[in-house]
Amino acid sequence: MQLFTTILLAFALTANAHTHLSNIWVNGTRQDPGHCIRPYGVSTRNSPIQDLSSDDLRCRTTSMDPSDTDTCGIVAGSNMTVEWHKSDGTGTVISASHHGPCLVYMSKMDAEGAGNVWFKIYEDGYDPDTDTWCVDKLIKNDGKLDITIPVDIESGNYLLRTEIIALHNAYDEPVDNSSQTGAQLFPNCVQLYVSGEGTADPTGVAIPGVYKPTDPGLYINIHKDFKTYAIPGPDVYEPGSN
Repeated sequence: MQLFTTILLAFALTANAHTHLSNIWVNGTRQDPGHCIRPYGVSTRNSPIQDLSSDDLRCRTTSMDPSDTDTCGIVAGSNMTVEWHKSDGTGTVISASHHGPCLVYMSKMDAEGAGNVWFKIYEDGYDPDTDTWCVDKLIKNDGKLDITIPVDIESGNYLLRTEIIALHNAYDEPVDNSSQTGAQLFPNCVQLYVSGEGTADPTGVAIPGVYKPTDPGLYINIHKDFKTYAIPGPDVYEPGSN
């Protein structure tokens, strides 16, 4: 009975220890919780997306209307910080068992996330030399991750899509013709106005559409020995390459 109770407790802790993008830092200033972030339901904001065909995979929000939140201004080439927590800007970042990568994409806002519009600007996965995942670094850094806006992209309104992929259950074998994955994806989007002198319009991918349940970065048993990890999605956009 004691073993059964322990298992139930562990399951409850794991099930409740999800995460969401709670805050951003722009020009060195921490914004209020949710400011310039596409809104999410309070009861569902920590829940993962596991259907890789769902439109919720874009921003984990039921609305793609830009009027639902403010837009923060930032200069191309400058740094900003995104910050994840289970609650609004404090406490648990994500369960320590939820090892996995961090990814950041951008797209022009007027596309509303539809079509081949998302280009990746950041990724961090697994370091075999230190046995460290991006999620481990996030927890150590109180949920904060620094990223750089590409210096050469043209001015305009953009969505910045942040994503954590938790791989603790990613060993579930994909079912034929199913879009379900054992991995747990936690995307959220920020509204930005990017100013600068750039003219680049990077080639993008579709979300949903970019991931498949059989991708090695989504179908993997991290509880067994492995040497490398392949971060899913396209290559990171390098300024000047478009």
